[in-house]
Parts: sequence; structure tokens; C-alpha cells
Amino acid sequence: MLWFWGLTAGIALGLEFATTTFYFGLFAVGAAGGLATAAVGAPVVAQVLVSAGITLFGIIVIRPLALKRFARVPIGTRTGVDALVGAEALTLMNVTLHEGQVKLKGETWSARLDPDLTFDPIEPNVRVAISRIDGATALIFPLD
Repeated sequence: MLWFWGLTAGIALGLEFATTTFYFGLFAVGAAGGLATAAVGAPVVAQVLVSAGITLFGIIVIRPLALKRFARVPIGTRTGVDALVGAEALTLMNVTLHEGQVKLKGETWSARLDPDLTFDPIEPNVRVAISRIDGATALIFPLD
């Protein structure tokens, strides 16, 4: 049975490299567990249970953590409106929950207060930060 688990792990690893879904890699780790169990002389039922247990644990626990970790995009590599979140801007007029304008990276943007962060209107010529972009409107909050 050693050859079976080794072949299964190799094929699953190859499929993971081809698809990058984090499923086949965990299946390969489970097959490696079955290989280790077979190497110590355990019965086939134990090999299958160890392989299945490791694979299921990986899919239920490890895969969600890995997806969160690899889904993060560093601020320096963000593009488009995602790159504007966290950027500083300067208010050009009073900014309220309903209207306003800011100068953001050399461009004039419509803006409004982010209701999750502040309700107090912001005067002109105040430094603010962008919390998110809603369509073509920057939602802002004061830096001070």
C-alpha cells in the first residue's frame, strides 16, 4: 500500500500546483498521513481513517485560515479604488453625511462622512483619511 499512498500524494500535489485551490494540497497531506501509517504496518482501515481525518481537518480548519492569509493584499500593491482606502485627502468644502468634496491624489472627489466613524461635519482645508469608496464618492473621517 505504500506505493498507493505515495502515488496519491504525488498526483494530488501536482493537481494543487495546477489549480491552487488548497483542496488537493490538503488531500496530498492526508495521503502522506496514510503513507506514514502504512509504513509503520497499520491495517488498511487505519490508513484510510488517518488519511481521511487529516484531509477533513485540513479542509475544515486549515483551508479557511490559509485563504484568509493569502487573500490579504499589501497596501502597496492595491490598485484602482482599493488603493485609495487609507489615503489622505484635503477637504475643499464642508463635508457632511450627505455631501462634500475633497482633493484626493490631485483630483477632486465627491465625499461624505463615513457614518460608521463620525457624524460631525468637517470644515474646509482639513486633512482627512479615506475609509472606503462608495461608487464615485469617498467616505471619509478626520485624521485629528
